Amino acid sequence: MTTSLTIDSTAAPGESIRLREATAVGRPGHAGRAVLFVHGATYPGVMFDVPGASWLARAVADGYDAYALDVRGYGGSYRPEAMDAPADTGEPFCRATDAVADIADAVAEIRRRAGVARVHLVGWSWGTMTSGRYAAGRPGTIERLVLFAPVYASANPQWQAALAEPGQPRCRRRLGAYRTETAGQAEARWLAQITAARPDAWRDPAIHDAWFAAMLSDEPGQAVRAPNGVMLDLWEAFSGRPVYDAGAIRVPTLVIRGSADTTATRTDGLALFGALAGAPHRQYVEIADASHFALLEHRRAALHAQVQAFLAAGLAE
Repeated sequence: MTTSLTIDSTAAPGESIRLREATAVGRPGHAGRAVLFVHGATYPGVMFDVPGASWLARAVADGYDAYALDVRGYGGSYRPEAMDAPADTGEPFCRATDAVADIADAVAEIRRRAGVARVHLVGWSWGTMTSGRYAAGRPGTIERLVLFAPVYASANPQWQAALAEPGQPRCRRRLGAYRTETAGQAEARWLAQITAARPDAWRDPAIHDAWFAAMLSDEPGQAVRAPNGVMLDLWEAFSGRPVYDAGAIRVPTLVIRGSADTTATRTDGLALFGALAGAPHRQYVEIADASHFALLEHRRAALHAQVQAFLAAGLAE
């Protein structure tokens, strides 16, 4: 059973952020274990609760209370007035530092609701930057950390070209406050990562349709809106400059990616793994025949199993 919660933002008094909570039907009270999923640069927390491919449901089946956050500017969380204006106006909104404050609010609420001292934290894509930054600063609230499809600090010429000011080695000056993405654009991004001769060998098109329909429930039109502050963070990371110190993380950490992921590359994933020198335990895993969107692909069961095994290993410690 999934419930939509609204919690107050401590960083922006008077505003609120959305937290999805999934718990077992018919079970009295809470599970005594909780996991929080943090989304990436473009798509909100419903990414983890897509009908037919819900990671929240799998986590509940594995014995957790499961949560997914909408960072400010995404999904059902508060959006500044600039996000109602034309997309190319205004200043980029919501950097990793802002998202960390929202993660802190979510973790505090989960600890209160679920009655746990520490929460497992799973970040995806840009969410690995925000989750990693949070975990580095507040280790006492995190049990184990999963960095799925991570972007850390390795040069990525494809992304650098997309973000750069034409002909100059710097990020575009006029990004605007936010950007939009249609269903067709999202599908094109996904298909570009699939190396199989038949894309359906990796994914079910119906899952794409269900995913995008779920996201549009929070939008006034037929496109998803996403803040552009993340683009400044990505520019730094794809230029070899991390936005958080992985060496400061002091909790067991799993780095996991799809083998075909061209955004979260193997080079970057291994660099991140090497940087996690302060973690008491670290692990690196690749899921074969999976892309940046592995959580919605046929190989998601392997992803879920690897993450669950890592989280459960802490119970024996």
